[in-house]
Amino acid sequence: MASTSPDSAAATAAAAPSPPAATAANTGDLPAIMKNDPARTGFDPKTKWWVNYFKILSGDMTAEGAFHYREQRYREHEERDCQRCEQFRDWTFAHSPTVRFMREKVADLNGRLDASNVVCRRCPARLTEDGQVHRQGGGFSPGHGILLCANEVRDRKHLEDTLSHEMVHAWDHLRWKVDWHGNLQHAACSEVQS
Repeated sequence: MASTSPDSAAATAAAAPSPPAATAANTGDLPAIMKNDPARTGFDPKTKWWVNYFKILSGDMTAEGAFHYREQRYREHEERDCQRCEQFRDWTFAHSPTVRFMREKVADLNGRLDASNVVCRRCPARLTEDGQVHRQGGGFSPGHGILLCANEVRDRKHLEDTLSHEMVHAWDHLRWKVDWHGNLQHAACSEVQS
C-alpha cells in the first residue's frame, strides 16, 4: 500500500478532470439564460426600436437578437399590457359563461376568485443556451391565486381560455386537495382535465 503525501494528493486532484458544468439536469434549477451580446445578435438596445425592427425584417438580426428585442418591447409596454389584460379579465368575469361557471364552482367549495387574486403581470420569457424559448401564458398558485401574463395575451378570447384553464386548476386544488409539488400524477391529471 503506497502512502500518499499531501503534495501528491493535491497534484492528483489538480490533474483529475473537473466536474461537468452545472446544468438544469443535475442542479434542478432553471436552464441558464442567454444574455444579449449586440455584436453577436445584431440587437442593440440603445438603438431606436424601428432600426432594430428593420434589422429583423432584413435578416441582419439573429433569432436570439429578435428574442431580446421582443423582451425589451414587452418591458417598455408593460403598463399598457397590464391595463389591457385587467380590462379583459374584468369583462370575462362579467360576461364569459365559462369563467362565470368556474367562478361559481370555486365559490361552492368556499374559494374566491376576483380581481384581488387574479392578477395581470408581465412574465419574462427565458432563452436557453440551446436556443429554446420558454414562455407561459398564466399560472396558478394555491397561496397566491391566478397569474395572467399580460405580455402574452393576444386578445380577449385568449385571456378567457387562459383564465378558464387556470380556474380548473384552482377548482382541482379545492376539490381534490392536489399535491402540486409532491405528486406529479396529481399535477398531470389536473393538466389533462383543464
